[in-house]
Amino acid sequence: MKKIYSLFLLFTVFSVSTVNAQVVISQAYGGGGNAGATYSNDFIELFNRGSVAQDLTGWSVQYASATGTSWAVQPLTALTLQPGQYYLIQCAAGTTPSTALPSPDSLPVSPATGLAMSGANGKVLLANTTTAQTGLIPAGAEVVDLVGYGATPTGYEGTGPTGTALTSTTAVFRLNNGCTDTNNNASDFQTALPTPRNTLSPTSSCSTSPALSISSPLNGTVFNPTVSSVTVNIAVSNFTVANGTGSGHIHYSVDGGAMVMKYDTTPIVLNGLAAGSHTVNIELVDNSHNPISPAVNASVTFSIATFTVVNNIAALRADVVTNGYGKYYQLTNPATVTYARLNRNQKYVQDATAAMLIDDVPGTITPNTITIGDALSGLQGQSFNFNGVLEFLPISNATVSSTGNTITPEVVTVNAITSNIEAYESELVRISGATFAAGDGTATFAVNTDYVLNADASTTFRTLFSEAGYLTSPNNVIPTGANDIIVLVSENNAVARVVARSLSDLTLGSASFNAIAGLKVYPNPVSNGTLFIETAANATKSVTIYDVLGKQVLNTTTADNAINISTLRGGVYVVKITEEGKSATQKLVIQ
Repeated sequence: MKKIYSLFLLFTVFSVSTVNAQVVISQAYGGGGNAGATYSNDFIELFNRGSVAQDLTGWSVQYASATGTSWAVQPLTALTLQPGQYYLIQCAAGTTPSTALPSPDSLPVSPATGLAMSGANGKVLLANTTTAQTGLIPAGAEVVDLVGYGATPTGYEGTGPTGTALTSTTAVFRLNNGCTDTNNNASDFQTALPTPRNTLSPTSSCSTSPALSISSPLNGTVFNPTVSSVTVNIAVSNFTVANGTGSGHIHYSVDGGAMVMKYDTTPIVLNGLAAGSHTVNIELVDNSHNPISPAVNASVTFSIATFTVVNNIAALRADVVTNGYGKYYQLTNPATVTYARLNRNQKYVQDATAAMLIDDVPGTITPNTITIGDALSGLQGQSFNFNGVLEFLPISNATVSSTGNTITPEVVTVNAITSNIEAYESELVRISGATFAAGDGTATFAVNTDYVLNADASTTFRTLFSEAGYLTSPNNVIPTGANDIIVLVSENNAVARVVARSLSDLTLGSASFNAIAGLKVYPNPVSNGTLFIETAANATKSVTIYDVLGKQVLNTTTADNAINISTLRGGVYVVKITEEGKSATQKLVIQ
């Protein structure tokens, strides 16, 4: 808010001391036009919380990165903002069009594209000038308001920034419809779905009566199972909280327990919380410990989730199908890495039952230390849906329990993949006799491009991995003729696509990847109750089938190629074949 400086003012590089401003930043959104964004453009919303009109002629909004010292300027369209009125400023557009903002009051003039804000963490300010500000925290008296949004900005008002990194579907809101202004970003804002308001929106009148708000956590927040401590941020307006010298103080209780007296507005830190639901009730009381009249109180209910413990990836995937995305899982058995990327610290992992993609943007699993063949134990994380792909978002580090493990790619047909994508998603597989439609001896691969792959049917080969060796000249010539290739199976909203990890995945010889020479397991999926198993030796074989929970459901020894599996229900299984001391394991889908 507007700064007042004197010889006695103390100033740090992390926060500012301010007085309350009449016009404030009431909402900020930086995810515009990102993947999955609610709106096509970033925006900043202002609010006149005062009792008189304010002329915005010559004013501007300005933006700097979370740790930046250079501020980009976007002048405002001249307008007199009435008390209780909102003012919507359209900023830069992203690359993924979405919904247009509702009737912005100010469009970009210079720069023409508008302020390009970070979708997660950044700093925005309101100034009564169009002069660019400088420094981590601009010290000019012309700065009217400053908001450090997200978790990492080095500039903000009060004790900290708004607190939670934004996404393409969240914005920061000033509490009480924009009226709350305690000069503390950490307690004055909450995170919610972006809801841009303009001068045509209903006005809000800011009361002078005492007010109490809880800025975080939001009501209904679900914390992950590793959390045992939660911080409740509060904001109090028009009421001086002190011990006997102010208007009164605060009483609060947790889960209906004993009342606690609080004589300041610092956050309430709750430690030792167990899994389950918790409710915090807060009220303002006078110096005699009596509730003020009329009563002013607030409450928030949040919960701490529990882990769903699963033995393997197939069981995890099955639970997601049954119960939906968003639950937290703990995998009891290790999973082997089939590919590790620097991009988003992604890791494809697989066990004997299924596979999944670990998306680890924060680097929760120690980054850049995991390689192909490492077995990860102790995986804990949350399920997430990205364009139909099950992603596993880790919430704790994992242990490399062994290294040098080998995953034998299952030999599959394109028809099998396209008819049952979920059974093969994120799995490392081998496709025999694959032919690229564009392979003419001169055409080359390009990054993030689709190529028609014809084998038993048509599917898409996508060059997702920019680091892959087959995207660099002279190795980027699309293969000609029929070749065996190794690929990771993916999808884009139920449309199958595959991607290779390296040049060697596209230049295979004809050698079998099975430990048992000439092993063929077909049909797969099987729908008529009979499974055929052929080998080069056609010797006596031991055949064991397990369900996704690892339970043995069939065990037989036979020299016959045909196995009766009509007693097994539809689903995903693992079949283990042992012949002449050699074993091979393959996934089996029964329809």
